[in-house]
Amino acid sequence: MARGPLAGLWLAPHRPLFLLAGLWALLVPTVWLLPPGLGPEPLLWHRHELLFGMGGAALGGYLLTAVPAWTAGPRIAPATTKVMVALWLAGRVAFACGAALPLGGLIGAVYFLALAGILSAQVLRAGVWQRLPLALAPLVPGWAQMHDLPGEGIVLFFALLIGLIGGRAIAAFTRHALASHAKAPEVADPPWLAGGATLALVLAMAAQAEAPRLAGPLLIASGLMQLARMVAWRSWRAVGYPALLLLHLAWLWLPVGLVLAGAARLPGTGVAPATALHAITMGAMGSMMLAIMARAGMVRQGTRLLVSPALALGCGLVHLSVLPRLLMGWSGADPVLLRLAALIWMAGWALFLWQFRRALQGPVPRPVLSARSRA
Repeated sequence: MARGPLAGLWLAPHRPLFLLAGLWALLVPTVWLLPPGLGPEPLLWHRHELLFGMGGAALGGYLLTAVPAWTAGPRIAPATTKVMVALWLAGRVAFACGAALPLGGLIGAVYFLALAGILSAQVLRAGVWQRLPLALAPLVPGWAQMHDLPGEGIVLFFALLIGLIGGRAIAAFTRHALASHAKAPEVADPPWLAGGATLALVLAMAAQAEAPRLAGPLLIASGLMQLARMVAWRSWRAVGYPALLLLHLAWLWLPVGLVLAGAARLPGTGVAPATALHAITMGAMGSMMLAIMARAGMVRQGTRLLVSPALALGCGLVHLSVLPRLLMGWSGADPVLLRLAALIWMAGWALFLWQFRRALQGPVPRPVLSARSRA
């Protein structure tokens, strides 16, 4: 086996891909701090690279690390991980160089197509058909890159993934964390509630082009049902377990973002579409990705994951960074608020990267994102 300072990096897909997601979250907003005319076109770069770059790396790292648990199969080989990292980097280079569509979009889409191919092959081989929709989910951002689809649809798609993946994870982690408490209430995740929220969001995504006024109430309904899931999860009991609390706090941005997105489609609400989108991207996507990825770098103490002061501050800063950006929806395009949001966000992700360095070397704990470690 190869030795060296980077040998441990390739032992699990989450290590390089979560690292790249964190680095991209830190680097991409610097475009707002540059003098006008210097660097790439800010809005296009910011939107594309945070969705497909940061979001794509985080999605790949999570799914490739989770698939062996779905299938009871072998872990993803280091060589496969290296190929996926190379494809992700190729997409970044193609976009930075301004490769003309469809070539640029195709290069960026290959990463997502390969990710869906690897996942679906393992799922089909193991016969776990219920996991096939998640295995094929990367085809959606891949298709969006190939056809240069509007960013709003991809934002809602990531909201859908947060509801499906994040919701299941939070319910499972909460159930496990509270299981040791004899008097703890039962943690539930009613299928009708989770399914209803998902259905309403899917219908809203389908209706947004032809019937935006119908999409608005559907998004609000989805957001309210996602909020109601927190009651079934007994979210208030997470206060005593910081690693779990980070997930529940991140989840709050999902219903907030969906309700704002719905309100933005209704007349007379005064909610700007950009405000709603940033509640989902910076709020729900940013904080949920951070809360989940950070678990891989947390110190384990028995059956608990410990949140360091640096990580707690980093998560708090990512949450705080959303507020100046939301204020811009009511105060106008204030460059001071924009730069403030970027600086606070970047500081939060820098602290994550400092914490995550401990997860890049040594044996990989199994399962990666849970405190129930086993060799």
